[in-house]
Amino acid sequence: MKLTLRDSWRLAVGAALAFGAIVLPTAVLAASAAPRASAAITSCRAANTEVWAAVEGVGTAGTTYYELEFSNIGTQPCTLHGFPDVWAVTLRGAEIGKPALHQSIVPSTVTLQPGATSHAILGVEDTGAVCHGPGVKAAGLRVVAPGQPMPVGEADEVENFPVQVCPHVSSMNVRPVHSGTGIPNYTFS
Repeated sequence: MKLTLRDSWRLAVGAALAFGAIVLPTAVLAASAAPRASAAITSCRAANTEVWAAVEGVGTAGTTYYELEFSNIGTQPCTLHGFPDVWAVTLRGAEIGKPALHQSIVPSTVTLQPGATSHAILGVEDTGAVCHGPGVKAAGLRVVAPGQPMPVGEADEVENFPVQVCPHVSSMNVRPVHSGTGIPNYTFS
C-alpha cells in the first residue's frame, strides 16, 4: 500500500490528536492534584502564648530539672524555634542573677495548633557548687518564649516557683523547645 501525501497528513493529525487526548487530561489531573500553597504559619506571639510550669522537679547530680510549658492559646497555628529566655525573679518581679544559659543543643521548629503545648527543660544547679557566696531564694521565673521580643512591661511569669539561684552568676540552663507537653497526663486549660 502506497501512502499519499494526504494519507500521511491524516496520520500525523490523528497521532497528534491521540497524543493530546492522553497528555492533556493527565496534565490537568496532575495540576488539580498538586498541593495548593497554604498560608505561611507565623511565629507564636506573646498574646497567643501561655507559659506555665510544674513546681515539682527531678534532681540528679547537683541539678534539678523542671518542665517549662508553652501553650498556644490563640486561634491559629503558630511556630516556636529555639530557646526560651529565663530569669529568676523576686516577688516584685525584679530579676535575680543572670539569665539561664542556653545548652549547646541544635533547636528545631515546633508547630503548635490552637490548644497544643510544647515544652523546654530548665536545669537549676545547686547553688553551693556554683555561687561565690550564698544563694538567693527566688519567688518565681520570668520566661520569654523563643522568637518573642524581650518584654517592655509585663512578661510571662511563672509565679510560686521558689528556686534557689546565684545572685551574680547564672545557675540555670535551658534546652530548646520540643514538641509535646513535658508533664505527662497534664494539659493546659
